[in-house]
Amino acid sequence: MKSKGVVILYSESAQLDYKSLSEMCARLATKHLNVPCTIIKLDPAQRNFRTFRYPNGELEGTEWNNIGRYSAYELSPYDETILLDSDYIVQCDTLANYFGCDKDFICHNSSWDITGNDQFRHDQFMTENGFEMRWATVVYFRKSEHAQRIFDTWHMVYKNYDYFAKLFGYSKTPFRNDFALSIAHQICNGYANMDTFDYALPALSSSDSVLDYRNGRWLIKYEYKKSHNVVRYTGDLHVMNKRSLLEIGDKL
Repeated sequence: MKSKGVVILYSESAQLDYKSLSEMCARLATKHLNVPCTIIKLDPAQRNFRTFRYPNGELEGTEWNNIGRYSAYELSPYDETILLDSDYIVQCDTLANYFGCDKDFICHNSSWDITGNDQFRHDQFMTENGFEMRWATVVYFRKSEHAQRIFDTWHMVYKNYDYFAKLFGYSKTPFRNDFALSIAHQICNGYANMDTFDYALPALSSSDSVLDYRNGRWLIKYEYKKSHNVVRYTGDLHVMNKRSLLEIGDKL
């Protein structure tokens, strides 16, 4: 019988407790997907930084050591793997349905803002020239030549990131796994929009907050036209405001 499980990769940051985030993510993934989860700490080959916009317009430069995700194929102990970002919180068994599918590698090609603000409307394409975006937040893969080829190409793009930045017209800093995966996924699939999840990635931007979580429902605070609003939401969620996630983590 083929083994299946979840893998979470993380690196330490001066501003955020990624270890606690990873442990929270692992606990909930195991609970809802009914598979084991392996957390792997990476020592990044180089430091990476990104500026996040938090509620009320606050900007914060954050150590964002996300480099090394391309090594998931080699590091995973499973035949079939769901690779998760540590800020993706599983709340249902949807992802478990992909175990045993006939695809070697699957990722998201769209993301939707659960508040209705459409914060990710510019992320359909990676650049102005219309190169389609892929998201590295959630990935399914199985041990196969095709999946390994995608991860190897992902690594190649990382090593030549400045070159690809000039070629496709995006900023060479910070390094973004989404961009590297977008290029690798399309190269290995003949630039076709294929092998993607059949639903958009549910996400909450860093400028919005998780206020509470009760009885399987999120309570989300967001701003719309300078007015503050709240909304209830049920389901998996990519929480980009990691500070608010850590604050309510004991309720999940």
